[in-house]
Amino acid sequence: MRSCLSWLLLPYACVFALVAPVLANEKAEPDPAQSTYWEPIRKIMFGDREILDGKDVLRVYLPLRADDASTVPVTVKAQIEQKPDYYLKTVYLIVERNPSPAAGVFHFTLDSGRVQLETRLRFEDFSHVRAIGETSDGKLYMSSRWVKAAGGCSAPNARNYVPPALMGKMKFKFEDETIKYDEPALVQLMIRHPNESALAGDFDPSKVARFVRSVAVSYAGKPVMTAEVDFSISENPSFRFSFVPHAAGELRAEVEDTHDQRYMQTLTVREGQKLPGG
Repeated sequence: MRSCLSWLLLPYACVFALVAPVLANEKAEPDPAQSTYWEPIRKIMFGDREILDGKDVLRVYLPLRADDASTVPVTVKAQIEQKPDYYLKTVYLIVERNPSPAAGVFHFTLDSGRVQLETRLRFEDFSHVRAIGETSDGKLYMSSRWVKAAGGCSAPNARNYVPPALMGKMKFKFEDETIKYDEPALVQLMIRHPNESALAGDFDPSKVARFVRSVAVSYAGKPVMTAEVDFSISENPSFRFSFVPHAAGELRAEVEDTHDQRYMQTLTVREGQKLPGG
């Protein structure tokens, strides 16, 4: 499972260096439509495709100001149901002013239930966060939020140390103690991993930063959430999402990092059983 984000990283680094500088101490929220950062990113990722107002399709929620720029919670909620004739299939999560703005590309299916994605982000500078949703008919919709947080990508990696014996360990945590068949179940996947930032002040430039680059979650053999991510996701990555179990089956998470290490976690799920972390 190699990340399809890799082709984006170098162009984004160039964008970050070339766009007009913007002061990080802006007091008022700038107009997202006037951002000098957004247009180059938009062209690279979406070309000339039209991006519509997403208020009726998806919304992104973050704190206006974050105490810790290296771990800022974000939630993307779909405003539509996952129905065969129309559903949300992809969410692009973008932190505009990060050196690698594409924090993740998340893919969903009809078996995902109503899309609700939660994770944690790093911020190198005050930034607009944009969630771009692509629906099954190929249209794009955007929701954005301005966040005041800075220094998260360049913070030292040493504090994120994970003992080798725990590297890649995962667990599932469910919102409810039990599940019901044919109804969405909200679950959190937690991964022990330093998710190193390549820009950290103590990072050895002769090495390859070690961070999670892909996540694939399936239930009963069918995908419910897959993602290509990078170091804009915080250490010890966590992803909360839903899936719809129609019968007993295996919930499986497969993760790969930039050192080509693969990790896996499974859990058999049945209706009525007591689940971890309820």
